[in-house]
Amino acid sequence: MKHLIKQQRAKQALKKVVNVAEKLRQSLDINRPLEEQLERIRSFLDRELQQDEYFLIVDETGRAIIHTNRLREGRVFSDEVGQKAAKTTKPLLQVYERDTGEVLIDASCPLLTDFNGKRFNLRLGRLMHRPYLQTYFLFLSIVPAMLSFLITLLFSLSPLWTCAATIIASLIMSTLFYRSLVNELRHWYGVTRSVSSGNLQTEVHTARKRNEFHQIAYEINKMIFGIRAMITELAKAAKTVNQVSEQQQLETKRLSESFDEIAAAMETFREGTKQQTASVEQANHLVIQMVERVQKMQEEVERVVSHAKTALTSMDEGNRLIEETKQKMDTMQQEINKTTALIHAASQEAANAQNMISAIRTITKQTNLLAINASIEASRAGEAGKGFAVVAQEVRKLAEDTNDFAAKILSSLQTMTNVLHNAVQAVQENEQQVEKTKHSLWKTGETFALFHQMFSELNALLQQNQIHVEAVTGNGRNLQHLIGDINVIATDFTNMVQETTAGLEQQTAAIHELAKEADVLLASVQQLQQIVNRFH
Repeated sequence: MKHLIKQQRAKQALKKVVNVAEKLRQSLDINRPLEEQLERIRSFLDRELQQDEYFLIVDETGRAIIHTNRLREGRVFSDEVGQKAAKTTKPLLQVYERDTGEVLIDASCPLLTDFNGKRFNLRLGRLMHRPYLQTYFLFLSIVPAMLSFLITLLFSLSPLWTCAATIIASLIMSTLFYRSLVNELRHWYGVTRSVSSGNLQTEVHTARKRNEFHQIAYEINKMIFGIRAMITELAKAAKTVNQVSEQQQLETKRLSESFDEIAAAMETFREGTKQQTASVEQANHLVIQMVERVQKMQEEVERVVSHAKTALTSMDEGNRLIEETKQKMDTMQQEINKTTALIHAASQEAANAQNMISAIRTITKQTNLLAINASIEASRAGEAGKGFAVVAQEVRKLAEDTNDFAAKILSSLQTMTNVLHNAVQAVQENEQQVEKTKHSLWKTGETFALFHQMFSELNALLQQNQIHVEAVTGNGRNLQHLIGDINVIATDFTNMVQETTAGLEQQTAAIHELAKEADVLLASVQQLQQIVNRFH
């Protein structure tokens, strides 16, 4: 077979592969990967192929990056010829005995080295046919004529016999040639029928016949090998896709169930956020009411403080008048002696009034404590101010007690007024009671002093209470702002949850759609496997 590489057609093949490699190298961009230029390279090689068998570009491992026979593209040529062609660094001619039974001339040469340093070579395959049909037709033309000439020369037969012998010889030779062709065609027909029935293990037996007629058999073998490789790869891919689609079907079902659970949880969460927003709005309304009530309480406290200040002013004026009375009584001391007994009675009633006033102080202290408790309860504002309502009730009760005691004080003062009236009459009757009246006035001054001290303390407590109420009012306003901010946040959060729930519903629908598509894909893959199983 080595004599084939010395033929002129083999040398022309080597020259052609070098020229095509040079043209292709000039048209390629070495800064781009070869995989990004495949379509342009395929078109170029298809144009340059002409009557040759194949062009292919291989890397250093022998893998066909591009092949003009698409059925062989991507295949690794691990045979000796393929490996030498992939690793050669100079133009190389080899005899290539193909797995289809063909014998070719394989011409290869370096193509290019890309930006990553990876080398690629170009291979050209050229068929070296022997004469076949031409020889048979030439033989059928010459042999009968020579036979006719020899019969005429040797046997001197008549032209009729000579013509008959020539026709018989031609029929015999034509029959033999016809039988040879028909046998080959029937063999090829049987192979193609076997392939169409699904048997890809059969092939055409050519006995290494290198001619254009039997090249059809080689082409049939190449088609069978290509379909066999394609079906094998398709079976592997179908098996893999089947496994993936089954797994995908299970995963999509689990994912769909999970999304349904999440959607249900988000729906519950959305209802909870609505309730939370409503609760925050209710709390905001209650805080607003509390702040309004505290402001009213502050106004009442300010009014009480104002009245306390007025009472202190009046008390000071009373003390001044008592002092003036004392001075006048000094001049009237001799006349006051007559009213001593009556003034003593007035003194007793004043003592009773003092006791009552002491009780009033006690009640006032308790009222103050309860007011403080009410302030604390109001600042906490727990459960919509129920604690404040309880304290307010107690304050109301103490106020009623205070009113009762005040009534008693008024009664006692009325009694004292009557006694003093009698005293006046007695003074008029007997001026000797002035001394006793002076003494009573002295006691009354002390009582007014005690009243003054009590009102001063009460005024201080009310001012302190006013400060606390103002602080509670400020805290209430801050709480109102905070509740307002929380209400805004809760509203925004509720809107966000609703948007998230809506998006989740869309995703859940998409997952359900994906599950349906997975079922369709699994059915398609099973159908593809059924098609692949028809071939063996």
